[in-house]
Amino acid sequence: MIIYGVPDVLTTGREDPLAKTKKAGATKKRSGAKKKATGGAAKKAKPKAKAKTKPKAKAKPKAKPRAKAKVAPRAKVAPRPEAAAETGEVTPRAVQDAVDRGRDWLGERRDYFGYLARRDSGRGAPELAWHLRGDLRAKQGPDGSWEEGGDLAVTAESLWRLLELGIAGDSPVVDKALDWLYGRRDQEGAYGSGCTPARHEGRICEHFISGFFSAGPSDETQELTLSNGQSVTSDAGARLLMSERALRSALRARPADPRAQASVMGLRGLPLYLEYGGQYTPAVLVGALQALAWQDGARCAELEAGLESLAGAQEEEGDWPNVEFFFVLEALLEITHPATDHMLRNAAPRLLDTQHKYGAWGRRHLGAQTWIAVQVLERIQSAMRRAR
Repeated sequence: MIIYGVPDVLTTGREDPLAKTKKAGATKKRSGAKKKATGGAAKKAKPKAKAKTKPKAKAKPKAKPRAKAKVAPRAKVAPRPEAAAETGEVTPRAVQDAVDRGRDWLGERRDYFGYLARRDSGRGAPELAWHLRGDLRAKQGPDGSWEEGGDLAVTAESLWRLLELGIAGDSPVVDKALDWLYGRRDQEGAYGSGCTPARHEGRICEHFISGFFSAGPSDETQELTLSNGQSVTSDAGARLLMSERALRSALRARPADPRAQASVMGLRGLPLYLEYGGQYTPAVLVGALQALAWQDGARCAELEAGLESLAGAQEEEGDWPNVEFFFVLEALLEITHPATDHMLRNAAPRLLDTQHKYGAWGRRHLGAQTWIAVQVLERIQSAMRRAR
């Protein structure tokens, strides 16, 4: 064993003095014996001739390293279109990648939109649905509304979510909500109630239109922000859009309810379908089309005309001016019509371009907007499969 480079048997490098003496004596004895043998005449030994050594062969010069063969640089291969989701190109692979990332992000949420993602992907979440239904039912007031004093927009949204969470349309909780909603119809503060010379001339007063739901007294200014990100700050626009959302939920619950007919006819009577961005903000046109999509029976002429106006207003980038992009997409998802598929396809590049790396869409309204985007892309996937 060697420790730190030192052999495990140590030596001093000195000779033993006694051994040296013995060696010398032995040498003398051998020398005397030699003299006797030769008669005292010591012959000098001839020095040995030095052995001739061959001259060292000259080292061969090192061979020069072979020059590496020049390899022509490989031509850059353009990425397959299907693999380039970042470019916004609408290909099956790009769409599938966006859908997968969006669903993965939604699947981590323990809220309403997380439940919708699980439900539609086939995984299901009965415990989450039960919890969300229970929370909404606990917040419903004795009169059937939601929020203290009753809020039209919140009640319409809560009823919609209960239906999505599996509450039957003939359940008592739905009965109470519908009674409260229809009880707000044509009350003071509803869109069109009251009259002024300007409104009478425009035929948007109580002498010409009716059937709308009141969001509150007319002296209380209304504003509205929907979960999909749409905001309306004008009082008249907010009141009209709230009424449209209430009718949408009521029709979703019971499309054949006879009480709905007056509200449907009132909405169809508004002069807002033939012109995009005229005297009405585009948001109320979208809200009207969304509500009319749930009416009982065949499509109406107003729905057809409104979709034509919406298609004509869609810009090259896929969105629409002066209205929330995801609000329009939400409405188109609820309307069964050939024109909606074309508009959704035109909106797909923008969806692919604006998805966050972590899978979601939007800023303040991530849950709703991501859910809407995933549904749109899945609709486009289905159309691509049919085309193939």
